[in-house]
Amino acid sequence: MADQLPMGYCLWELEDTAFRVGMLGTGAGFLSILDIIHNPAIADFLPPMTLVALSEPGPETDKLNDPRVADMPVYPTYQEMLAAHPDINLLIELAGKRYKIKQIVASLPDTVSFIDHTASFFLCALNKFASISAHCQLSLDNQRVLLQAIIDEVPEDILLLDKNGRVVDCNRNVVLRRGVSKEELLGKPCWDVQAVRDDMPFCHPETKDCPFHTALRTGRKAESLETRVSKEGRLLYFREYAYPVYDVARSLTHVMVMRRDITSRTEGEKRLQQTEKVGVVERLSAYMAHEIRNPLFAIGGFTNSLLKSPNLTEREREKVRIILEETAKLDVVLKEMIGFYRPGSDQPGEVDAQKIVREAVETMRSGFLPSGLELSLAMGDGLPHVQAHEDTLRRAVMHLITNAVEAMDGPGLVEVKASLEKGHVLIGVRDTGRGMPQEVLERVFSPFFSVKGVGKGKGYGLGLALLRKAVEDWGGQVEVASREGHGTEVVLRLSPALDVAGSKNGR
Repeated sequence: MADQLPMGYCLWELEDTAFRVGMLGTGAGFLSILDIIHNPAIADFLPPMTLVALSEPGPETDKLNDPRVADMPVYPTYQEMLAAHPDINLLIELAGKRYKIKQIVASLPDTVSFIDHTASFFLCALNKFASISAHCQLSLDNQRVLLQAIIDEVPEDILLLDKNGRVVDCNRNVVLRRGVSKEELLGKPCWDVQAVRDDMPFCHPETKDCPFHTALRTGRKAESLETRVSKEGRLLYFREYAYPVYDVARSLTHVMVMRRDITSRTEGEKRLQQTEKVGVVERLSAYMAHEIRNPLFAIGGFTNSLLKSPNLTEREREKVRIILEETAKLDVVLKEMIGFYRPGSDQPGEVDAQKIVREAVETMRSGFLPSGLELSLAMGDGLPHVQAHEDTLRRAVMHLITNAVEAMDGPGLVEVKASLEKGHVLIGVRDTGRGMPQEVLERVFSPFFSVKGVGKGKGYGLGLALLRKAVEDWGGQVEVASREGHGTEVVLRLSPALDVAGSKNGR
């Protein structure tokens, strides 16, 4: 049989090899051999084996009561067994009689392989190895299931990438966000899978300074703060981490990338920073109101008197006019600053938001709209009154509509909406203008930041900062969404006014 094997091959490596086994004796290792033959896990280590018959059982006949051999034919000698079963091609000797081994080997036909009781030790050891392997595999499977469950419960995106940046594995959060099966994501480049939306990959394929490439290049953990704009035009903040993964030889094989959405936390931090800035402006406003306003009024008064004087030449009158114009500009700045200085001067109360929005739209329609620009109004039915200051809210709505109109470079649409959503009254103003780039959107609520020209009556960057401060003092929120080339929307989220008196009366 050995002469028929291909050069360099082991008997166990032949794919079509299957052994029909005959056993001689029931000595040490008998039950282990039965385990090997009947254990499917052994198929990973040995070719298929089928027990055909037994011979020369010896004194340990009680082993023949094992259910696995209960119906097995038993022969007095191995010669009779081989004669009755010519298909046997492996004889295993467990009688433990060394003097018979040479005799047995000499009598076997070439088609039958032979394992004696000393060599069967290796089969028994293999059975132990298989048991240990099965236990380890079970433990490994349990650990894998546990680890996968933990990773799937993490609310961040987790990707395992190869060195080319293609997805090898990902957690459930990625699958749910993309809305496809995991199989469809495997093999795709990370910038495609991490996309904020279908038309916006998370990063450009040629980007080489991201955490993935940094970890790949340095072999160390890398991280970065990323800012993106959602489909709705809202700012999204992400913290991205990359961890190199090594094999046993300490060669970098993969990179694990985790992306965490920190939008809520970052917005809270930015709001706190802006509140601190507003506090500085409040203190500065107090100083300016005290030190500048009275002299400014005096300058304005004397300038007006000079203009009425008949003794001025035309050249002198022009200079006085310039002084008066510049004084008026300073007065605009001062009034906006005083808005910070007197945060409690406009006490909120119950306000009819529907009436205010309708009046603001009608005022803008009465002659302030540029040619080709349309102003629409959509009002929900039965909106409750809101907690606000009436004059301040009216100025706020007018301010938003004016900003929207000024954002239009030509014909377009400004939509004003008032609705009830999740227990809040929403007043929104949306334009179809040029929109804001990401770097501008990040700073719209910062005091003294403005995308409009200063002077010419266009403000000094306190409009949205003042508006947000007032609305938050009333218990509301201001939300801004904008995408460059797709317009801007500002929404005032106001709290409904509570019927305090009715509550006290048990209504």
